[in-house]
Amino acid sequence: MAVDLKSLGKYEQGALISGALAIILSFISKYVTASYDGPGSSAIPESSSGTNAWTSYATLGMLLIIVATAIVATRAFARDSLPDGVPWTLVAAATAGLGTLLLILRALFPGGGDVPGFDIGPGWSGYLLWIAGIALTVFTVLLFKESGEKMPDVNKRDTPPQAPPAA
Repeated sequence: MAVDLKSLGKYEQGALISGALAIILSFISKYVTASYDGPGSSAIPESSSGTNAWTSYATLGMLLIIVATAIVATRAFARDSLPDGVPWTLVAAATAGLGTLLLILRALFPGGGDVPGFDIGPGWSGYLLWIAGIALTVFTVLLFKESGEKMPDVNKRDTPPQAPPAA
């Protein structure tokens, strides 16, 4: 079945593009970088290193980004395969937001202590990954608003509360 991407809404297109970009950026090894510029660093030929986004709890963040992108893609291309009664765009927005938050926190607080001359923090692909994750979150929130789905009413009870048993 051929799908025309122009038939998708602008928020769906934006979410799919930013989700795909986030997945690609997650494999670049400049998500968190570490460099050493202390005593004896001139004797070390390579004094900087980096890692991709598939380490520590950033892995969970990336899995949530993939889930959010998959929900948007399934909703766009195979809407009939999703069960009814679930606000899927809200689920996509929540998973994208939580995944992006985990990615940002992992890069900002990578661990490793405070060693003089040792600098650890987000690299260029980390910043781009944050932008892609934030864009995915924004597009899924806008998609939720556009879809007309309602927030679930968690305080609603189908049956009235029953009186406690008599003593």
